[in-house]
Amino acid sequence: MAPIPSSSKGLHIEETITLPPMLSETSGLFCADDHVLSINDSGNAPAVFKVSYSGKLKQTITLPIINNDWEAVSADSDYFYVADIGNNKGQREQVAVYRVNQQNVNDIDMLSIKYAANNVNSNIPYAHDFDAEAMVKKGNELLLFSKSWSSGITHVYRINEGESLQVLTPFAAISGLPGVVTGVDYDSGKQQYVIVGYKSDPFGNFAAFIAEVSQDFTLTSIWPLEGYKQVEGVCVDKGGNYWFTEEKTETRAASLTKASVQ
Repeated sequence: MAPIPSSSKGLHIEETITLPPMLSETSGLFCADDHVLSINDSGNAPAVFKVSYSGKLKQTITLPIINNDWEAVSADSDYFYVADIGNNKGQREQVAVYRVNQQNVNDIDMLSIKYAANNVNSNIPYAHDFDAEAMVKKGNELLLFSKSWSSGITHVYRINEGESLQVLTPFAAISGLPGVVTGVDYDSGKQQYVIVGYKSDPFGNFAAFIAEVSQDFTLTSIWPLEGYKQVEGVCVDKGGNYWFTEEKTETRAASLTKASVQ
């Protein structure tokens, strides 16, 4: 794997916490005031987990929907947003984002999504651009960041919450990231995006990274996450700290890590 370029700023890993066993396949992350939200990916229960910043399970919210391949979670003051968007093999013609009323979790709107130019008959598994694992609610915008296996260029899409079925075309792109994007959040204090992802090979080797991207989608800083493997979600807390999750692998437990930029 090619080395990841370093940043002039330093990333300090503050602590790494083992997550509860029910989050072994953690796949998305959102920072609330006194807890994080996380989910598991395909094959798991349709549940959103509230976890303290010390790694303790506070609440399990089971939703009356199916977890086909949940990959991201975000929120605002009124709603949770759960993204059933995983498409590694390229065989899903239509994916979905669920908008869940926080006051009544049975009140759910489904936003069905197709990608323009997506042809499931010609997609090669793990070698196409019609996949995503990263989503963020930023102000009034709901944004999706692609997991571009083929081009290596991350496409950014805007989801219209007023359309139950929509075809997405990218409005922005991010070049220079050293792997696929698996998580994103918006740092309102620094007015920039924070992204995590990795480059992997068939032998189970991972080169994970965390990056900062400007509001105009220019890569500004990047750091390798040495020793980490399948990093899946990232969020920014009210103090400006970065938190990211890592899915369980053969040699590592599922974890929640706090980091800060110095």
